[in-house]
Amino acid sequence: MLVYPVLFLLGVFIAYLVLSLMAGHPLFLRREKEREESTPPRTCPICGSLLEKGQLIKSIAFQGGVTVGNVTERLNHIFGCPFCYPVNGATPRVCPVCRRIIPADGYLIARMFERSDRERKHVHVLGCTACRKG
Repeated sequence: MLVYPVLFLLGVFIAYLVLSLMAGHPLFLRREKEREESTPPRTCPICGSLLEKGQLIKSIAFQGGVTVGNVTERLNHIFGCPFCYPVNGATPRVCPVCRRIIPADGYLIARMFERSDRERKHVHVLGCTACRKG
């Protein structure tokens, strides 16, 4: 009686081993390094430059905001990355919404969403100081 469930579990285990060998890694267990390699490279929303690990985008997230459930929404101003801010003239600063050149004193206006159960933040760009005027 106990033979059939044991044979079934043994078959499932063998199938898992075969599939893992074909994939080249364990199917359900992922290492941190593999997880980091699978994330796409980050780009600057203003100039489109690829950011290396550790490079940050200059931005200001304002205090307060609106909290609904476990999500907090706050206003955010994005100035640029090390390649385009401070403005150097070599790297064009283009608004991803209106596609116009952002002036030297301009920035992107965005909404930032933070969830209490997640580490990463989500940013939704609304436009630049030129296209978001009154």
